[in-house]
Amino acid sequence: MPHENSRRYLNAFSEIERALRCLIGAAKGMPFYNLIRKCSQREAIVKKYADDLREFADLRNAIVHERCNGEPIAEPHHKTVLQIEKIRNHIIAPPTVEPVFFRKVICCDLNDPIDEVAKTMLKGSFSQIPMYERGKCKGLLTAETVARWLADKFQDNISVLKGETVGMVADFREYRDNYRFISRKTTLFEVLDHFDSFAKIGKKLDALIITSGGKSNEKPLGIVTVFDLPKTYRLIG
Repeated sequence: MPHENSRRYLNAFSEIERALRCLIGAAKGMPFYNLIRKCSQREAIVKKYADDLREFADLRNAIVHERCNGEPIAEPHHKTVLQIEKIRNHIIAPPTVEPVFFRKVICCDLNDPIDEVAKTMLKGSFSQIPMYERGKCKGLLTAETVARWLADKFQDNISVLKGETVGMVADFREYRDNYRFISRKTTLFEVLDHFDSFAKIGKKLDALIITSGGKSNEKPLGIVTVFDLPKTYRLIG
């Protein structure tokens, strides 16, 4: 009869294997390593834990197939059991942005006076605010964009605020593709994958805007910025 740690470990492994098969509709005979490879192409959480899962498979084989005098040659450490159970829980029920990152999202319209919007950013210590036009998001107004616009205006030695709109300032954006929309069911692992994907190609992701279905014409329910990454890492442990 397996020891308690082995029992818990094997149960968790079986649940992970079953969950991975369900994710891609794989046949029962597909080798576990192939499951990991295929699921990693679709699921951020599996990609994150791919190396751990391969090591778990090797240990599982040692527990089940390798014997010495009828006893398994390996018994998982308690910390290893806790780790595989944590990963099992994350794969079966991954934590999402809802409701952790739900918050009131301060937005602006392209026709809003920039002086009022700038005051709002200063008062709320916002480094970026989503810009909308007729109910559809047109990008992010960032502190960097405002700074670039101000630098241009100072060159002309004219009044820099009165009569200027958000839309006029938005033309000074360095990056227009610096945000993404995500649905309320997006997992925290997918959040990290978004930021990581941008970093890998040398681009900057300023914010993920949360809506019900991840569409630009839906009301924002929350926002995730680069400043939220430490909190995200803490939440997934």
